[in-house]
Amino acid sequence: MLLEITHATGPSGKMGLEIWGQGVAVSTSDVPAEFTLGDLQKTTFSVPITATDIGTHKINVSLTTPDGKVLNKPLTIAVQSLDPEVSFTHRFTLSAGDTFTLDDNLFADFKPGTGSAILSAGPLAQFDAPGLLAALDRYPYGCTEQTTSRAMPLLYLNEVAQVMGLGNRDKIAERVDQAIERVLSNQASNGGFGLWGPGSDDLWLASYVTDFLSRARAKGFDVPDRAFRSAIDNLRNRVNYAPDFDRGGEEVAYALFVLAREGAANMGDLRYYADEKAGDFATPLAVAQIGAALASYGDQPRADDMFARAGRMIGRSWGREETQYWRSDYGTNMRDAAAVLALAVDAGSNAIDTGDLAHRVSTAYANDRYHSTQESMWSLMAVRALLNDPNMQGFTVNGEAVTGPMVRVLQDGATAAGMAIRNGSNRDEPVTLTTFGVPDQPEPASGYGYAIKRSYYTLDGEPVDPSGHPVGTRLVVVLTISPYNDSEGRLMVNDPLPAGFEIDNPGLVSSGDVRSLEWLESNADVQNTEFRSDRFLAAVDWRSDRPFDLAYIVRAISPGSYHHPAASVEDMYRPIYRAVSDTGRITVSE
Repeated sequence: MLLEITHATGPSGKMGLEIWGQGVAVSTSDVPAEFTLGDLQKTTFSVPITATDIGTHKINVSLTTPDGKVLNKPLTIAVQSLDPEVSFTHRFTLSAGDTFTLDDNLFADFKPGTGSAILSAGPLAQFDAPGLLAALDRYPYGCTEQTTSRAMPLLYLNEVAQVMGLGNRDKIAERVDQAIERVLSNQASNGGFGLWGPGSDDLWLASYVTDFLSRARAKGFDVPDRAFRSAIDNLRNRVNYAPDFDRGGEEVAYALFVLAREGAANMGDLRYYADEKAGDFATPLAVAQIGAALASYGDQPRADDMFARAGRMIGRSWGREETQYWRSDYGTNMRDAAAVLALAVDAGSNAIDTGDLAHRVSTAYANDRYHSTQESMWSLMAVRALLNDPNMQGFTVNGEAVTGPMVRVLQDGATAAGMAIRNGSNRDEPVTLTTFGVPDQPEPASGYGYAIKRSYYTLDGEPVDPSGHPVGTRLVVVLTISPYNDSEGRLMVNDPLPAGFEIDNPGLVSSGDVRSLEWLESNADVQNTEFRSDRFLAAVDWRSDRPFDLAYIVRAISPGSYHHPAASVEDMYRPIYRAVSDTGRITVSE
């Protein structure tokens, strides 16, 4: 910390100085307890500060003037960990009459201050519904699809969200209202929606957002009539002029499903797609959406035929590894299965063994470490469809009876050790414990499907070590993402900054005005970039086996020694495909 003290008015002479911190270590060995300051003079002290605990902390500077007056200057400093967060899910059965006790090792593998956990029992635990809500709430990006996925479950799982501390009823309603406002800001003049801004080419996305708006209206939320009617008209027009297909149809099926909910679908269209095109739909979700639309119009026999077909399609694809090919519907096999489950239960169809499908989906979700927003959202919709009452009877926590859903949110530093959860009911119940946090030991550079490398250059294109440069130095950061094979995906590249750097003049880079950096050759299909105070983000659509580069400029701003978090890349809708770079350490000199 650079501390400047300037005499402006009042007595000059010998001053007393005291500096201390809470949550950070302040070294004052080179800072005098007393110093002399003449009229209108200025003196400067360099005060080393070491981050110890994650959180928002206080530093106080106290100056005693020659006449005994004490001047206090409180300062606030935030300490963050920007390394990639991980999560782990543990599931077990708690027998009737048994007790499960949490111990001190709950967050042992995480950096202090970064750990949190969600414990649930009973029906909610089968799908880890609270963990799904938490994962969506923590999701750091915000395209139209992701905004919709975060808000949709809040329409139905309000009580669970309140128990988790996501807000009271009014706060959760406010979050839904904000999501409505945000997605409508990406609506084009013809009623369609773009992923990162106003657009109209993506019919599946438009159907998904309109589905959310339709459900929100049904729940009493304020959706502007003009915007909603424009969205519905867009779906109707796109369906009317949709080209025929031999394999595909995902976007047409979703549009018809939403139109049917609003009573705006043509029954002849639904029967045509069920009778003539059922075998041409590429995904079980598309088939099930036609079935759900038919059920809403009272044609249960055709609806059951479509759900039965969707079930057979799931059976053929279940257990296969997801390949890295482009899906226009943002989906995976697990997303499709969860969505089919939700739609079948809502439609009252017995053509699918919903109990078996629920077991498959919940088990697969528990076994996978990473999940897309689509997988999480549709799994929660399945929970909502299957769950009649989230409340638990017979459970106690530390001897106190549980009222409402059996959900507990635990934070590192709070009293979790010794928490005893007893199943006082007369039946065995599933329990799920999901932990989130930053690993205590950074993961080494690794990847599945991709590799990512971070390099630094001078503005003239010469490779350079990022460490040891003086304040004011500008460097070019180049991120190289290399697919392991021919792949297709919507990628998010995330490069957190060390605390001593800041992104320099992002407007020039985002506008492409980098004429002084002619040595750079960026071939990425960048859909969106964000230059945040703590990181660089880029959304890239990539369909190739060739590597691509991204670049931005940083400036050294604060002398010191800093942790350099890992850069990462992930396929947002098949997040098993991801990579992280090495972590490091950089120094900035004065």
